[in-house]
Amino acid sequence: MAAAVAVVAAGVAVTAVVIARPGEPPGCDDIRAYQQQYGEIETLGSGPDGVTVLGDSYSAGDTLDDRGHRWTDVLVELEPEVTVTLDAVPFTGYANRGACGANSFVDRVDRAASEGETLIIQGGLNDVFARATTLEAAVDEVFGAAEVADAVVVIGPVDVPARDGEVQVDAALRTAAEEHGFVYVSALEWEIPIAGDGVHPTEAGDRRYAERVRDELAAARLP
Repeated sequence: MAAAVAVVAAGVAVTAVVIARPGEPPGCDDIRAYQQQYGEIETLGSGPDGVTVLGDSYSAGDTLDDRGHRWTDVLVELEPEVTVTLDAVPFTGYANRGACGANSFVDRVDRAASEGETLIIQGGLNDVFARATTLEAAVDEVFGAAEVADAVVVIGPVDVPARDGEVQVDAALRTAAEEHGFVYVSALEWEIPIAGDGVHPTEAGDRRYAERVRDELAAARLP
């Protein structure tokens, strides 16, 4: 995944200095700088319908010049009645804790899942290298903790040129989501424009992603 990333807030220069820990990529400095300045959780919009997003670099807006164009921001633009509580950490997934500390979905789901809101769990692309048994155990733990939410929508990985294994992750997520009674949304067939890194959406791709999420929420009669 791209190294120079940020978790929250768009279009703001970061001046905080963070010392990288041994063995970490330089991008961790940027992540912690944003977390230090804006907190680990961001609120987007001010509508009455609460939606929490637990996600990875797709939800954080990795590689975009303006993070205000990430799909989570576009969703609020498309649905002004929605307020998004965003918990997005690049490099992470269900089993993948990321390169910058303990930030897997297992580590973060308890703070993301809450009563009275719809929880969207977006991810899986960073888990394509995980063993099947490891992934299944992590997914089951995340989904078990997510059951406190009023409704849960699980969005699987997009099929991208620079990764293999998305089909297997998609199948594992679908099976577990159905077992827990969650709404499962496969993104394998979504036509999302991908940037030159072969992984992340372009600005147009983020808008298309937001439109598909909006349509899926409407089909499930949510937020």
